[in-house]
Amino acid sequence: MKKRFVTKILSLLLAGTMMFSMTACGTGNGDAAGTGSSQAGDEAEEYAEADIEAPGEPFKIGVLVADATSAEALGRRHYLESYIAKAYNMEFVYSDELADSAGEKSAIDTMITNNCKAILSESAFDRPAQIEQCEEAGVYYAVGAGALESDQYENYKGYEYFVGSVGPSDNTEFETGYNMAKYYLDQGKKNFAIFGGATAYRNSMHVNRVAGMLTAMVEAGGEGASYQGMTDPGAIIGQLMADGEAKTGQIGDVTLSGYLGGYDMDDAWFAKGAEMVQANGVEVLLAVGSGSDFFGTAANGTDVKIASVDAYADDYYEAMKNGSLDYLAGKFSAYDGPVFMALYRAVNGNPLRTPDGDALALDIGYWVATSADECEEMLSVDADLTTPVWTAEELNKLYDADYATFEGFVNNYSFEMIK
Repeated sequence: MKKRFVTKILSLLLAGTMMFSMTACGTGNGDAAGTGSSQAGDEAEEYAEADIEAPGEPFKIGVLVADATSAEALGRRHYLESYIAKAYNMEFVYSDELADSAGEKSAIDTMITNNCKAILSESAFDRPAQIEQCEEAGVYYAVGAGALESDQYENYKGYEYFVGSVGPSDNTEFETGYNMAKYYLDQGKKNFAIFGGATAYRNSMHVNRVAGMLTAMVEAGGEGASYQGMTDPGAIIGQLMADGEAKTGQIGDVTLSGYLGGYDMDDAWFAKGAEMVQANGVEVLLAVGSGSDFFGTAANGTDVKIASVDAYADDYYEAMKNGSLDYLAGKFSAYDGPVFMALYRAVNGNPLRTPDGDALALDIGYWVATSADECEEMLSVDADLTTPVWTAEELNKLYDADYATFEGFVNNYSFEMIK
């Protein structure tokens, strides 16, 4: 298996799909755009260059990031800078690791000054403000590997310079959490803990994942089972938004023994995590983010299974081999291929809109591995340096494609379709 990059994960959230992006490893000041030089490729093999004729003219794209160190962030950056940039003679100007909405605004200002014609946002402290800023400046804007909340999309879908989003919808995030929990419930597991991450900050991505987990438990809990008296997914989502956490206790025959949220990352936080994993007969830890990184050590020597939502990277394959990770719902590195092409078309005077004339809101999910062998196969496809998951040849077919064709291409993201 090809070694693609060495990951040093202390990532806190999957960047680009968050209402609030929390990171712990960044050293950037969060108030300016970076130089555009690649750090993602320093320890990475390079993709083979695509021998194609680009259909449009090159330009600069500014990329807003709230996560600069995770496997997901490094993989997607490497694809854009080491493959897409070469194939289309593009330049990607990355921000420092952003920490708040003020940093986002400052970074966009700097990118516009540096003649960026488009902004790809993977930071979500204040997406409405980002959209307004780009609209006023006449700079095209898109969300990478994420989605706006439904009310935000309704507000901005008609904006001329809002290209749209390609990433997991709230429904997909819900299903991701639901399927993860159901996988273990179907095995007869009854005692769970949940790492809820940014549910503490009312992050819709993580709230929906946790709501999916709880809904699966309600369905498996037997007659009369409920979460805090609720069985309807919408009500569960609303309660999680209100509480900022899931409450432990019985869900019929299923027990939620432990819950930890937030990203305090201090000694007390890790102690709570260890206690959650090791106490009360927990069989499975369901994590909205990287469970093995935060809790793998605590689970050593126990029979606790850890399930995570993250990305395909060597570290997670090794974690599956050594038993510290049992289930992975992960993104692949070429996730931003279609949203790049949507921006490329717009700047080159060939914008793509929905049949109603609105910005894109295309849904894409995750690849799921439940064994080291499956993870290795998926990682080998993702890390194929000759033919990335989405090649320039394939993306070029989308340059003049109608909406239905573009949508169909994105919908065929599953591993079975890709391989």
